[in-house]
Amino acid sequence: MTATLVTLGGGSAARTLVCVPHAGGSVVAFRGWVRVAAAAGLAVRAVHWEDEAGRSSIEHRADALATEVRDLPKPWVLLGHSLGALIAAETARRITGSAPELVVLCAAAPPGYPRGFPPRVLTASDAGMAEYVRRLGGTPEEIITHPEFGPQLVAQLRIDLDLIERYEPAYDRPLSSPVSVYGGASDASVPVEVLAGWREFAPQATMRVFAGNHFFLHDSPAEVCREVVADCARTTSDRLGG
Repeated sequence: MTATLVTLGGGSAARTLVCVPHAGGSVVAFRGWVRVAAAAGLAVRAVHWEDEAGRSSIEHRADALATEVRDLPKPWVLLGHSLGALIAAETARRITGSAPELVVLCAAAPPGYPRGFPPRVLTASDAGMAEYVRRLGGTPEEIITHPEFGPQLVAQLRIDLDLIERYEPAYDRPLSSPVSVYGGASDASVPVEVLAGWREFAPQATMRVFAGNHFFLHDSPAEVCREVVADCARTTSDRLGG
């Protein structure tokens, strides 16, 4: 398993935003962020996974990403969406070098809470999986029905949902980096009331609810980027006792 950071834009920005995509997602999910992120002072780098032979796991992906970001110049922020948030949290536990200024966990239930998708999805037909993607929102219909991209999306989603299903977190200590937890007000798969459960693993975590569903961050990337920068400023102030 290898993790590669793909630079999408904003290389001269003050901070680097490392983005970990959702289940079935890829670096493409964050290409639309470049302009608004640059306006907020953020350079966008997204994670591309290359699975080697055999089954992967959230822990294996976190190991690979921790290696990739170990020498990343400061300041930088780690942001994960859904499955990506679980990987981001596990990565933050493993980093021994240049720790992130902030870890942002988006649209993800904390360990110990329901997975966020019905178990029957794991055994659904390709058509059933495509319908699940459609109901979840966030994926254009032309991608779902595309003769090449649609099947690729379904296949990758099966792999990624299996990672979540097999995930057995073993947190032996709280996350040491500052944490912000973002959720969508109308996200049926991760209701906002469960987000506070992340404080069991990050006691000082801040919570923010945005308008929108499971894909709120891609509907309002400018607002999310501004909040990330504001949260970084707050954590710096707290650290300095301001």
